[in-house]
Amino acid sequence: MNPAIGTFGSAPALRPLAFAQQQRDETAERLATGLRINRGSDDPAGLISSEALRAMLAELEAESRAFERATRAADVADASLGAVGDLLIEAEALAVANASTGGLSEAERQANQLELNAILQSVDRLAQGASFADRPLLRGGASLSAGDVAVELPSAAVTDLGEVTGGDGETYRLADVASGGPLETAGAGDAAGQPSALDVIRQARDEILRARSDVGSFIAEGIAPLQRSSAVAIENTASAESVIRDADYAKQTAELIRLNALENASLTALTVGPFDPTRLLALLG
Repeated sequence: MNPAIGTFGSAPALRPLAFAQQQRDETAERLATGLRINRGSDDPAGLISSEALRAMLAELEAESRAFERATRAADVADASLGAVGDLLIEAEALAVANASTGGLSEAERQANQLELNAILQSVDRLAQGASFADRPLLRGGASLSAGDVAVELPSAAVTDLGEVTGGDGETYRLADVASGGPLETAGAGDAAGQPSALDVIRQARDEILRARSDVGSFIAEGIAPLQRSSAVAIENTASAESVIRDADYAKQTAELIRLNALENASLTALTVGPFDPTRLLALLG
């Protein structure tokens, strides 16, 4: 203890000093943590409101991450469908070439058929390999959802794409265009009632285009508005929570300066000696 305080101080004179030191410590803590509310006693009602807003903010941020994840998954699906569509365009060109028997030799038509077989194998590999976080996207039965918006993803396997029912009552698919299939382009020609290989390939390409359109609409009209709304809600909630809980640095800095001055004044007063009314009157003239 300061000797002067021990000699001249008194309990009533120490109370303002103790109060100033307590307030200064609380102000210094707020400046150090950046928070106006560091414990429940700082503002019980404010603490309740702040914690409720923090919980709401955590939910909004988790929802925003889910929207972002759904967008990334939809992007993967769209890219894979786009690659399948490009392959089907090449397949369509080969089928058109083989449909004209007059301009190509049999060896050329067989070569086109082999290339078409390779394209079908690539389509199947894309269908099997398209996935997001180990979740298959184009094997059939998959869907993407965000909030109350969802999109169904088709199977891009050649055994499922391009379904066409012929006049013979049979159903044909893209797999039937391969070598050995009933719609092989290098064969003798379509049997009675059968659709052409070109019909099946075009049907498959249309299915892929519709699927890409659905995925694009899911991103642009489904997820994007939800993401914008979520971003605004996160910003407003974080701002409201900050107003309640965060410290006002300018105000707290000014308060710390005031309390330091008050503490110094109290210490100076204690070193002067016990309070004497006559001395005060003399000072006042």
